[in-house]
Amino acid sequence: MGRDKRERATHSRFLFLAFLILLCPALSRDVRAQTNQPPPAAEKEVISIDRADELRMLQRGKTQVLVGNVELSQDSIFMYGDSVLLEGEQQVYAYDNVTIQQGDSLTAFCDILDYNAATLLADLRGNVVLTRGETELYTQRLDYDLATKTATYHTGGRIVNQETELSSRHGYYYADAREVYFRDSVVVVDERFEMRADTLKYDLLNEIVYFLGPTVIRTDTHRIYCESGFYDVANDVAIFSKNAQYKSGTRLAAADTIKYFGEREVYVLEGNAYVADGDNQRATGDKINYFRRDDRYVIEGNAYVRDSLQTVTGDTIDYNALISTYSVAGGRPRVSAPPMIVEADKLNSDPVSGFTTARGNVIYQDTSAQLTIEAENARYNEATGYLKATGGLRGRPLMTTVLENDTLWVAADTLLSYRSDSVNAGGDTIRYLAAYKDVRILKSDLQAVCDSLGFNTVDSVLTLYQNPVLWQDTSQMTGDTIAILFDGEELDRVQLRRNALVLTGPDLLFYNQVKGKDIVAIFDSSGLVRTDVNGNAEAVYYIQDKVGAYVGVNKTACSAMSLNFENGSVRKIRFLDAPSGKMDPMGAVNHQSIRVEGFRWEERRRPLRLEDLFSVLKREAPPVIDDEAPLIEEK
Repeated sequence: MGRDKRERATHSRFLFLAFLILLCPALSRDVRAQTNQPPPAAEKEVISIDRADELRMLQRGKTQVLVGNVELSQDSIFMYGDSVLLEGEQQVYAYDNVTIQQGDSLTAFCDILDYNAATLLADLRGNVVLTRGETELYTQRLDYDLATKTATYHTGGRIVNQETELSSRHGYYYADAREVYFRDSVVVVDERFEMRADTLKYDLLNEIVYFLGPTVIRTDTHRIYCESGFYDVANDVAIFSKNAQYKSGTRLAAADTIKYFGEREVYVLEGNAYVADGDNQRATGDKINYFRRDDRYVIEGNAYVRDSLQTVTGDTIDYNALISTYSVAGGRPRVSAPPMIVEADKLNSDPVSGFTTARGNVIYQDTSAQLTIEAENARYNEATGYLKATGGLRGRPLMTTVLENDTLWVAADTLLSYRSDSVNAGGDTIRYLAAYKDVRILKSDLQAVCDSLGFNTVDSVLTLYQNPVLWQDTSQMTGDTIAILFDGEELDRVQLRRNALVLTGPDLLFYNQVKGKDIVAIFDSSGLVRTDVNGNAEAVYYIQDKVGAYVGVNKTACSAMSLNFENGSVRKIRFLDAPSGKMDPMGAVNHQSIRVEGFRWEERRRPLRLEDLFSVLKREAPPVIDDEAPLIEEK
């Protein structure tokens, strides 16, 4: 998180080693050399006087006063000062310009030194400065117990190493355990970062820093907060826990635990993991793995991702933040990019093509069009609104939409949906729908089959192609092409183009037949009310009396005609030129032989239930109404 070189440098080492090994390792090395050696007997712990300008004896030789360029030693420890009071060769009180040298690397300066060779306790007071190489410790009082190998300060201390400075109220060093504690108002300042903490512990042997209280780390580009955790300096690995938080620019991360692996530049957020970037981007999950080099997230468990275009959910999400692509699996992956919503068993997006592949129990919704597509596989593009769906629970995709407060189902081998860049007069986006191979349509008052169809929201026209058949109540309509026009959501009219044929069979015994080059069938809420026939018009219609009994049949032909229907029966006919034809009594004609050419009643192909959109539908011959042989079924 964060991408410039300075931030990478900060993350790569974390920068704690420089200021935490300043004082303590120096003491550690010198004292460790003595750790396995028991302290000499008290009577042998004496201070040697190596030099002094002036020596005075007090209390019968028990006390010696040394003045001017005083030099004392005890084993590898050397002490210097302007004035020294030496009691019994064991107790040293040194004043003014006091210097202590331990080995070749450790030097201490102070105003006053209180040191006892028997107890091995040293008390340095007043402008204390402890140096080792380029490392310096500043405090007003430092206590060091050589017996327990413990050094402490409680009046505030400051450690400086080149560009790094650490200060705290209390400091504790334990040589045997090789641990250092800094407590109370711990502040670390470096040209690259600043850290404030309540308590820090440093494991010298394993080079591990432990955060034992509220800790804040800041750089120019990021901020880290935690209340517990550790940083492994040698391996560049860190764990931040207890209210762990990370902030870099507009990006914020939080989790129960945040793990950092510096060599791989990987962050792992575990427990209530959360990442936000600006106002739009959000990611949550039980666990978030962030691969900084690729700006990529792998979110596991209750995974959720939202950006400016979409919302993605699933059990696992592999999300590339750089190019906003994702792969989703488990837990019913879901993408919400209103008005589009997609659910599937697996989702994978391709940044090159811009397409996403959905597999397994796919549910696609366009909320603006009240449209749902169910399929086994789908491929879609969010930018263009394109969708291609195949397969399904029953082997075929199913589209569901709402018309006239009624459900319209469409099933086919393949369903397509895509969006135009244009808008209609009302400012709405124009959407196109297509289906092909064995298309079946089911609505409570309308059913159809065809090889393919197309629909657009510009003029609300549903067009059926290749051997289409449309049923409405007791009417059946066929033609080379059928266009179904809606007025809003209500069926308005049907245009039958070329080889048009309308059949109505109120009792499925006798069929009114209207044939022509083109036919326009007009509907109202009661059903078919009129057919306008243009070109080579033919009609076979049955005459009924007032009680509905058949009294005759009329077969007529002319160039154009218009028929009015009521409850499937012809009530009025108007010829636009002189017709040819006559009415015959019911018993005077062969009712099958007078049927128009191309007559077929295909009730068995008519889908009446949802299951019929997927099962095998067969054509059948119309019922036999006399003793003649039935017509041969069309193959």
